[in-house]
Amino acid sequence: YNLYKSWGSPRSPRQLQPQNLAKCASGVASVLLHVLPYVDRDDGEAAALELWHSAKDVARHADGSEGWSVNFTLHNAAPKLLGLDPSVDAEICTQPGHPWFFVYTTKPEYASPLLTCAAGMEGSETLLHRWLLRSRCRTESPDDADFFYVPFYSFCFQNLHMKAGSEAEELDKHNIELVKSLEHFDVYRRRQHIFHFAHEFWDFPSWEAHVGRSKIFAIEANPLVDARRYRPYRHCTTCFDSWKDAVVPGHTDLWAMQRLREQSRPIEERRYRFCFHGALRHELYEKTHAGGPFNVSAAETRRQIRAMAGEPDASIGPHITPVLDYYKRVGDCQFCLVPKGVGFTNGRLFEAFFSGCIPVILSDAMIVPFFSFVPWPEFSLKVPMGDVAGAVSRLRSMPSATLKRMQESLHANACWFDYYSNDPTCSPYQGLLRVLQMQRSTPWEIRPAPLHWA
Repeated sequence: YNLYKSWGSPRSPRQLQPQNLAKCASGVASVLLHVLPYVDRDDGEAAALELWHSAKDVARHADGSEGWSVNFTLHNAAPKLLGLDPSVDAEICTQPGHPWFFVYTTKPEYASPLLTCAAGMEGSETLLHRWLLRSRCRTESPDDADFFYVPFYSFCFQNLHMKAGSEAEELDKHNIELVKSLEHFDVYRRRQHIFHFAHEFWDFPSWEAHVGRSKIFAIEANPLVDARRYRPYRHCTTCFDSWKDAVVPGHTDLWAMQRLREQSRPIEERRYRFCFHGALRHELYEKTHAGGPFNVSAAETRRQIRAMAGEPDASIGPHITPVLDYYKRVGDCQFCLVPKGVGFTNGRLFEAFFSGCIPVILSDAMIVPFFSFVPWPEFSLKVPMGDVAGAVSRLRSMPSATLKRMQESLHANACWFDYYSNDPTCSPYQGLLRVLQMQRSTPWEIRPAPLHWA
């Protein structure tokens, strides 16, 4: 970014020094691409979009004589996020009687910067908001609205604007201020308002007092409650209400999805029966508890996984770096263990859809998205997190034909968890609309997931 600024922060090719273009057009284009998030942060989305076009123009100057070309794959999400190639609308939004969403305009710092906040599992806050802004389900008339969506990229906001250690108090103040500013949040319509929490700590400690009757969209349905009052940390297993709230799929970055798919192999060609690579110890694994019947800790589950290291059909160990080597490894595993971490839900579950590695959920209280209409038992297992050895024994006994069917179903249902899906009938957006539709019109069709399945 400093190099880019030393050039005078050019936005178009004509502002670049001709000698730089002549000597190394590919290098110049790469610099422009890599500074996109910083330009978005400092100068806004319009400036970032202009810079994207400039990078494409500069890349055309490269004739290959430099011996290397511009790699756009790291930045494939940028044109989608900036509106050049947005995700398709959900099928429900094209049908008569579809729900209408009024999307609030909140403080600029609550819903930006786009390219920075759209990363990681918490990027669901950004992707869902930006999709709603472009959707045919959006209305600018509050009188016509069935739902009111309140955008706040809280996880990103705290990382950019808060000092470590003060997050809970500061986020509570910001959220309370935000709720008080909502023009249509009255006694009649508060139940139609949607608040989105994308972290294992719902980033609004006093949410129950202020938005407890509103709809909650959450990746983690069993959040860790206010850490100021509880030691050890405690999961709330009664905060989520399936009759009004919705579990949101965690976001997987487009680049990661593409690389995982590249490394995915047919199930019969995979070398390892089961795998886990990640943190095997963490202070919070011992400190987070949910109470009965969810008494097994993440630390105990991961101790049992660690005991499997060295088994001939297993790949167990710490994080693999670089990340492409990790993607290659999970693409060589038939089953991927998905143990509880700090939260009951984690990104490894959603990675499994794109790596073709059948997920084995070892997280008893996890509530998965869309269970009422997505056939989870066809492509995954959810087994007691206190009996890893029993789960592994079951995996080893499963016939090849069953594994093949499960992987095929895993691939077929991956679109429900792909925020960049081009299938209007199958995407996280379509899934959330179906949940809302069922809650409003056919609540008897909402099926609670069993504790375990295999």
